[in-house]
Amino acid sequence: MAKGIDTAVNCHSLVKAIHEAGYAFVGRYYNRNRPQKNLTREEAAALSAEGLYIVAVWENGFPTSAAYFDYEAGKKDGADAAAYARRTIGQPGGTPIYFTVDYDASEADLNGPVRDYIRGVVESVQAEGAEAAGKGGKPYAIGIYGSGYSCSRIRAENPQVAYAWLAESRGWRGHEAFAGWNIRQLQSTTVCGLSVDTNESSGDGGGFRIAVPAG
Repeated sequence: MAKGIDTAVNCHSLVKAIHEAGYAFVGRYYNRNRPQKNLTREEAAALSAEGLYIVAVWENGFPTSAAYFDYEAGKKDGADAAAYARRTIGQPGGTPIYFTVDYDASEADLNGPVRDYIRGVVESVQAEGAEAAGKGGKPYAIGIYGSGYSCSRIRAENPQVAYAWLAESRGWRGHEAFAGWNIRQLQSTTVCGLSVDTNESSGDGGGFRIAVPAG
């Protein structure tokens, strides 16, 4: 299994050290409200040139309770994530953007606001993908980050959600039972001076590289 990290810190200057430490992929963020947390085009190019894969995570604000989630929030997040991926980063079509449910969502939450949110995400990402396809591109795949139970339920109910990233929190519902993860978060630590979470992939975590001009 490939080892990786995820971090909210720009790691442009540390790509060689991360690679030499034995990591194959880096999870980085897209969001609206904290631009300093975002993956940049220059960082993506540096990671790609070093031979590292990038895993894209959309996490805007605080998706840590049911109050964050509803259909309109999902529509906006899906549209903004896809636009940032394509226009700013150049993320290849067909690769996933993971959307976070960063708490131990209850049955009621998954049946209500979280379900509505995912519906909005799917609609917006598919609409952006249809527009891209008309220009010869490919739509983005959709992933979910959360508890084992959240990942299991959301994927079962939404065939469009093709990837799952199991959160580190072992006390959350379904952690031990969920075996269908593409990425599993392991622990918080420090790597190459960065505050990170370590991860492992099952073989297809949805990582990508962007085209880097020669020379």
